[in-house]
Amino acid sequence: MYSLMTYERKPSKPTLVAAIRKALNNGADFIQLVWGENQITIEKTQWGLTGHGWIGKNGGHDLAALFKMGA
Repeated sequence: MYSLMTYERKPSKPTLVAAIRKALNNGADFIQLVWGENQITIEKTQWGLTGHGWIGKNGGHDLAALFKMGA
């Protein structure tokens, strides 16, 4: 399942974390968070969550790691 969230203003880290949590709870395995030309992609793989891309100071890899630690 695919989840896409777009933002007109730069989202904060709590906003991004909440969007990822909501998408995962709804069964998404591919999540894209987009703000202008910037985007973060989170994918659920057989090895867990992976992420790439940036929005502001927030990186996809770091956000995926938060969920591995139980955020």
